Amino acid sequence: MTWLITFIVVVGIGVYAGTKIKSSNQWSGGDRSLGVLSLGCVFAAWQIGGMAIVGAAQNGYNLGISGAWYSIAGSFYFIVLAFFAKVIREKMPGESVPKYLQIRFDSKTSKLYSYAWIIYGFFYIPIQLKTVSSIISLVVPELNGILIMLIGVTVAVLYTGFSGMKGASAVGRVVCIGIYILLIVFTIITLQKFGGYRELMQKLPQEYSKMNNMPIQRIIAWIFGGCISTAVMQSVLQPLLAAKDPETARKGSILGYLISAPICFFTALCGILSKVSGADLGDGTTAFAYAIKTFSSPVFAGIIFAFSTMIIAATMATMMLATGTIITNIYKTQINPEADDNKILKMSKVITFIFAYLTLIPAFLIPSSSLTNLFLRLQHIAAAPVSFSILLGLTWKKVTKEGAFFSMLSGMIVGIIWMVLGFSDKIEAIYPVVLVTYFIGIIVSLLTNKKGEELA
Repeated sequence: MTWLITFIVVVGIGVYAGTKIKSSNQWSGGDRSLGVLSLGCVFAAWQIGGMAIVGAAQNGYNLGISGAWYSIAGSFYFIVLAFFAKVIREKMPGESVPKYLQIRFDSKTSKLYSYAWIIYGFFYIPIQLKTVSSIISLVVPELNGILIMLIGVTVAVLYTGFSGMKGASAVGRVVCIGIYILLIVFTIITLQKFGGYRELMQKLPQEYSKMNNMPIQRIIAWIFGGCISTAVMQSVLQPLLAAKDPETARKGSILGYLISAPICFFTALCGILSKVSGADLGDGTTAFAYAIKTFSSPVFAGIIFAFSTMIIAATMATMMLATGTIITNIYKTQINPEADDNKILKMSKVITFIFAYLTLIPAFLIPSSSLTNLFLRLQHIAAAPVSFSILLGLTWKKVTKEGAFFSMLSGMIVGIIWMVLGFSDKIEAIYPVVLVTYFIGIIVSLLTNKKGEELA
């Protein structure tokens, strides 16, 4: 009951924020009204999500406190984003990456990004849904898997489809502040039952207390992959472009890192607590939910579960918003260029609702084991190849439309092949993807730029 009541209150805050929306720009963030705190919380809610809650607890269950590296390393791209905030704000028009790619390069490059992003979102949202399901299944064990998935996607799409960026901002502030307060209280109370952190770790193998128990190449991949892939994603750039001004965008990015970086210390600890309890949780997917349920009162557990579910839903919501914005951009540029603002706003909401429920299809096919690794590999393949067109496109005048297109296409192809052949188990796909993307992009740009100068 406490889970349900808290749930309704938080979703209600997001829906209420949408009552003030009068235009499609307000829905997508094109009105540029986000302040530092709002932007920082939107970023943090996006980053924390299911991987930092359920995925890091899973790593904590299997590896120990080194599971905290996911948020420390994986959030670092916010610092890089702060460095590029001013140039991105000055040179990237509107609120959509495809619009920038079309203006800077051509429609072919813009379309490739748009379609790749839609496919990416189609598989990204189900991964987050799986993490939501692991929590809801313990809160209400009587529900079957299909109904749980339906509840998870409905919660996220309710305030996203209706409220857009306004809802994401309102819910982001509430869940970021709430989840930290709740997890800090949970940690203090629970550790006292074991005589403190040191006493707790003595009950486990020695490596569980070491931060170097995580493979170094994976930590580097999280840092490098975040800077090269996550930082240029529509779901990240859209809130950045929605900030009031470049200085707000810079400070909001830094705040996003400060909020999101420490979270996995608490969630990894939840995984450790589940391990100490002696519970056999298989691959550890349910480690977070099990620890909260086992070591908390039903009332307190219900509130934590509600905020945990909502912060994961907030991540899905940001992705839904970004995908809805991209599909809307396709609608107003390729399908119905004559559509007025009211029509575009209506279509933005309808498109977001339809797409969100379509993602239930792959949700039943994605395995629950190793969600963190699956999520990151998908991100490296879909997002990293775009970084050349955006980062160098903004800072290097010699990047051509041919270089942008073929760098993106070759990077995606290499990433897919790398994952299908199983090489990602040894070396993360981000390395060959970035190497090929930038090599092809630079070479093709230099060749075609020279050709263009000769023709001129």
